[in-house]
Amino acid sequence: MSKRIGIVPARGGSKRLLKKNLQLLDGKPLVQHTLEAVVGSGVFDKVILSSDDDEILAVAKNVPGATPEKRESNLAQDTTKVLQLIVEIAERPGYDQLYDSLAFFLPTCPFRRPVHIREAYELLTKDVDSVVSITKMEDPIQLSLTMNAETKLLNPEAVLSPSPLITGETRSQDFVPYFRPNGGFYISWINNIRKNKNFFKGNVKGYLMDRIHSVDIDNEMDMKYAQFLIDNGQFSFK
Repeated sequence: MSKRIGIVPARGGSKRLLKKNLQLLDGKPLVQHTLEAVVGSGVFDKVILSSDDDEILAVAKNVPGATPEKRESNLAQDTTKVLQLIVEIAERPGYDQLYDSLAFFLPTCPFRRPVHIREAYELLTKDVDSVVSITKMEDPIQLSLTMNAETKLLNPEAVLSPSPLITGETRSQDFVPYFRPNGGFYISWINNIRKNKNFFKGNVKGYLMDRIHSVDIDNEMDMKYAQFLIDNGQFSFK
């Protein structure tokens, strides 16, 4: 039988929203919603809450099945990428014998549900290296442009040439859709992570989530928007 490990990385430091992972959303700390979804999916043999912050680690007490794990300081710096933590866990001695797959979940995507995780895991077949949750880009990337910070001059052809802004072909319905990772989950075979140290190398499938379930918490306004959706019946954790 395959064994799976799920990881919820939740560092204590947050510059744009102080103590973000502990901010209350619908009466619970933000990180708790992700822990409940991951444990509630029933997919994993072990679920780790990794943090350098003892107050965040204490949230695991509210979620039976979640294991708090104190993160080493060298993996909890402002410059530390979450992928460094995931690779460190994947490369622990014997973990490739204990587990055949690994997944991590950002607490900033609190509306991802257990069913999303279960359905995504069905996509991780032997001919697939990873599965990543995605959502559609809200604005056409074809209409992107850059601006010189000093001169304020715009460059509409920095992304695409010729730019639709120049040709006049700006009907969004005519554009090929683009997608972005939404932080809901990154799933892979553990040996793939040990080898490639990346979730986007090889054959990668996308699991498409709608805009509401892809809400991303980055600042106070995002938190207020998420609470607004709950208060107005647009989303429910039940």
